[in-house]
Amino acid sequence: MTNNKTLMATPAARLRMACVAAVTAALLLPAASLAAVPLGAEGRVKLFGDVRIRAETDKSEKQDGTDRDRTRLRYRARVGVAFQSNDNWSAKLRLATTSSQNSPHVTFATVGETADLSIGVDTAYIAYTGVSDLTLVAGKAPLNFWQQNEVFLDADIHPESLAAVYKAGPVTLNAAYTYLTAGNWGNKPDAEKTKSVVTYQAVFQGGGGVKYTAALGGASVDDPEGAYNATQHTMLSAQLKGGAWLAGADFLKSDADADDTAYVVQGRYKVSKAIGLRAYYYHVEGNATLADGLLTQDNFPSAQSAADNFKGVRLQMDYKVDKGTKIDLRLYDSEIITRGIDSQDAKNTRLQLNVNLKF
Repeated sequence: MTNNKTLMATPAARLRMACVAAVTAALLLPAASLAAVPLGAEGRVKLFGDVRIRAETDKSEKQDGTDRDRTRLRYRARVGVAFQSNDNWSAKLRLATTSSQNSPHVTFATVGETADLSIGVDTAYIAYTGVSDLTLVAGKAPLNFWQQNEVFLDADIHPESLAAVYKAGPVTLNAAYTYLTAGNWGNKPDAEKTKSVVTYQAVFQGGGGVKYTAALGGASVDDPEGAYNATQHTMLSAQLKGGAWLAGADFLKSDADADDTAYVVQGRYKVSKAIGLRAYYYHVEGNATLADGLLTQDNFPSAQSAADNFKGVRLQMDYKVDKGTKIDLRLYDSEIITRGIDSQDAKNTRLQLNVNLKF
């Protein structure tokens, strides 16, 4: 594993992060906490949004032994409107900055080839709740799949889908028929794009002083061309939460002939109302996740198009400034599991600072 102190000890990195911290402090002085803004009669129309400023620096060791250092400032901006036409029907629309299929984060650049001024439709769906305990959703929406990290699907991806959620006491049943086109990020030809995915899940929740959640679900990928090494995925998740602490684990298995397993364990602790700590351990093999890794989380840096085939840790400290303002500092440290795959880095260390304001 890469030494976590390597990045911290670099003088240039310390200077860059010190400058970012100073800018962060200046930004937060006038920050105001806002809730979603009601626009229509009886609060049926609400405006919402958020802005994130991110500073990150990476240190990578390639499989040939060469190194790469990178520092960048990024931003994410999203604004949307939610409205309810009557007691049974509602809808949500959101626009967001975008730099790729699975990332709304854009690198700072005023002009030139790296300047990305793209804005896309991030969310656009309608929901029907006219049947007791049942919600039906159609459109571009977050996947109705309970997960405590983004290994199953990157949370920035809102696929076009038809979905249903049914609640029966402590049990929630999720199902969706979803289009997950994986062609843009991986530069795949049309024949190698995911045509559709059926997802399904049962979630059981309960408890008193200690709350618990158990979830079992999976996905079946439509892949008639055989572009992917796995088309069936099963995921088991469990979580315990008591007072200031939380512990969770996820296990994901595919039908690939090899490299078919992923698991994540995590622990969280709230030091105070304002400060929280997190620690995660990831083991994600190359064929365990949807579309061979093209649709999973992308916070662990990688030199190939899929964020898989790695093991590593994520350490995080959260600080809540007020109701609408939060800061988090994250350290990602990972190394490759199987060498010789594409141009994937052998080791990576990423230090990331996020400032989040929302209303």
